[in-house]
Amino acid sequence: MIITMSNEEILLNKVLDASSNTIWDELKKIRESSELEKKTIRRRWIWELIQNASDCTPKGKKIDIKIVYSNNQIIFSHNGLPFSYGNLLDLITQISSKPSSEEKKTGKFGTGFMSTHLLSEIVQIEGSFIHEENKYTNLVFTVDRSGDHYSDIKNKTKIMLEQLELVSRNQEELKEKYVDTKFIYSIEDDDIIEAVEEGILDLKETIPYVLTFNENINSITYNGNCYKKGTEITSNKNDKLKVVQINASDSNKKLLILNENNVTIGCSIESKNDKLYFLPLSSTIPKIFCEFPLLGTEEFSFPIVVNSNLFEVERDRNAIRDSNPVNNELIKVAVSLYKELIDYCSKSTMTRNEFNICILKPSTSSTIQAYSYKEIKEHIEKSAIVPIHNHLGGLKRLAFKDNNGKVKIAIPKTKKSIHKDLLWDILSNYNGVSIPIKDTYLGWAAVFEENVGFYWINNIFKDSSIDKLIVWLKDKTQYADWLNTFYSLWIRDVGVEEVVESAFVPNQINEFVQFGNIYLDKNIDNELKNILILLGGKINGQLLNQDIISFEHYFEEHPNKIKTNEICSDQIDIKVSQLLSKEAIDRVERKESTQKIFNRLTNWFLSNPEKSKEWFENLYSKRMMLSSPEENLRRYKIAEKIEENNIKYEELDEIINNRDKVIEIINNSELSREDIIDQLKHIVTSTEEMKRYVEKLLCRSTENIFNYLSSLKNYTLPATLEKWMNEKYSDTVFPAKYKGDDIRIVIRPSDYQKIIFYYDEELEALDDYAYQLWTDDGEKQKMVTLGDLLKTTGISKIPLTKI
Repeated sequence: MIITMSNEEILLNKVLDASSNTIWDELKKIRESSELEKKTIRRRWIWELIQNASDCTPKGKKIDIKIVYSNNQIIFSHNGLPFSYGNLLDLITQISSKPSSEEKKTGKFGTGFMSTHLLSEIVQIEGSFIHEENKYTNLVFTVDRSGDHYSDIKNKTKIMLEQLELVSRNQEELKEKYVDTKFIYSIEDDDIIEAVEEGILDLKETIPYVLTFNENINSITYNGNCYKKGTEITSNKNDKLKVVQINASDSNKKLLILNENNVTIGCSIESKNDKLYFLPLSSTIPKIFCEFPLLGTEEFSFPIVVNSNLFEVERDRNAIRDSNPVNNELIKVAVSLYKELIDYCSKSTMTRNEFNICILKPSTSSTIQAYSYKEIKEHIEKSAIVPIHNHLGGLKRLAFKDNNGKVKIAIPKTKKSIHKDLLWDILSNYNGVSIPIKDTYLGWAAVFEENVGFYWINNIFKDSSIDKLIVWLKDKTQYADWLNTFYSLWIRDVGVEEVVESAFVPNQINEFVQFGNIYLDKNIDNELKNILILLGGKINGQLLNQDIISFEHYFEEHPNKIKTNEICSDQIDIKVSQLLSKEAIDRVERKESTQKIFNRLTNWFLSNPEKSKEWFENLYSKRMMLSSPEENLRRYKIAEKIEENNIKYEELDEIINNRDKVIEIINNSELSREDIIDQLKHIVTSTEEMKRYVEKLLCRSTENIFNYLSSLKNYTLPATLEKWMNEKYSDTVFPAKYKGDDIRIVIRPSDYQKIIFYYDEELEALDDYAYQLWTDDGEKQKMVTLGDLLKTTGISKIPLTKI
């Protein structure tokens, strides 16, 4: 018997075949995707549900969305319009009843919804069903996509269509209000659980952007934590710029957005201490939104998030179409808005951490992204947005490059990341470069890359000197510490062997030379170094500056790079022997300058006999050849004079030094009388030897002048020197009678043809009318009158204004 089918049955069967084919093909595509693709698809589940919920928003109203995830079950619900016969049919058959022009918006219950079956092949739907206008019945419906064969899918699709017919005919319990629509997924597989949790993380990160960009959604609640759009504040300086607050149960979030011509750009911010801090954009947040995030645009070449509901998106909503003219124009608007944001920051004293909105990845595969990258990169580089380290305080911003493309900001560069802060400290004390403030330089390194390392600093030293370096240091007195810190850190970062290949270091004449030309000074006697230099040796240019201690371990491992007293003495021996040979063979007369050098060497021999025997084994035995008979005689006379005055050899330097100071003070015409007195007092009392020396001169002069005046008939003095000493006014002022009148005698030694006053009492006595100034040089005694002073000093005018 032949069974004939009605036209209606034939049409229904055709629809069922078309539907089953579509569903089977889509399920195969999803199921047979690579694990990486499956992971990406699973990430989209939450957004497919949210997008479909947004399409259910009643006209002129907003919806609330809730997600509950617990006990391996997801319950997604919304209070938007409930299911109608048409959209439940779309969900079952995957054949949309909407025109293609509408599909790009969300693709309601299309292939995107199919991807949620990677969470669970069976989805339970609960809620309300629109039976007729403003009349609703309860809905409990199961969407079952399980099965390994095409026939399974076709049979289950047929069953669902039969259930739909039952639902549509149900007249029981018609209600005037509808309840929330729920999608219930049961999760069992561990991989799926991981994907669900990644989707939840995506949701939490992007909720502020979704609530800001989407006008249909009032709130999104996840496991009791409700997110809702709050206040929106417009900038006084730029009406395109707004701060949007997203209120949440656990914490509030803020977005800064700029909007123009259906394009919005946005980034996350934080308000703290009256400042606006830009927050980093998570690497998992899509850069492009079409009201909802396009998963897969995380690497898009734009520093922050761009949204437009006019974007032409790819079918899988993972990108925008690269060659689409509408997309090109929208991205141009976004780039223009971003430049406005950067210009705002460059003039603002409130914004901080701008580097978080400047990180940009290049793209060569996309025309749109290549344009975005080029325009934004050039604008960032030449905008004054980088806060610069400033010892004086205050906010100072510079651009990374000037208008000619020259880099103007240094960002520390090291091999090991743990050394970056220490290199920043080194650069912060060098005025030759501008560096970002310490809290931000790592952020700017992510934007512009590191550009100034140890080799750059080392190159500064080439053909330079410590004197030139000090000019550029903020703390000029600590240059040795600065250099040691630099060399030590460089060694720790790359290893000493690499450092010594390139390093310029200061020698003992403070010039920087290559490390290969330098040697360690192992406590070489300074006098021996000076003698060798006088003989024409270049040892001070070859020796490392003794303040540089960073290479000690290297020299321990390389003893050939060390110069010692023995090496220095060998070089002196060679040079002196050459001079002596020249005198003996060529009969060259010894120069006075040469003799002075030999004298210094023989003096050193006398002071260091044991070292001389050890270090100058050859020359020490010939030391008598270093002094001529005339030179020996001259030096013996000096020694005799020193011994006659009971001066010890160890005291000579101090005596000579004090003598030079006295002469300098006396000859300084700019010093006042009080200054001269104070300085002379200091020298006299500064050393016991000088004090004894002055006392000896005074005693001699006092005795000589007493004896001389006692022999003159016009002067009356006590009978003995001892009695006169007992009656003295001070150590240098004594009583006497001149022609029967009381006077004061001021006694001063006049050695070296100079009179020096040490005590206030002397000057007080000279202020009196009845005084006489007597001097003694050890041989002659003489009274000094006013006329004598005028003649010897050359004074012809005496100002009276200060008397």
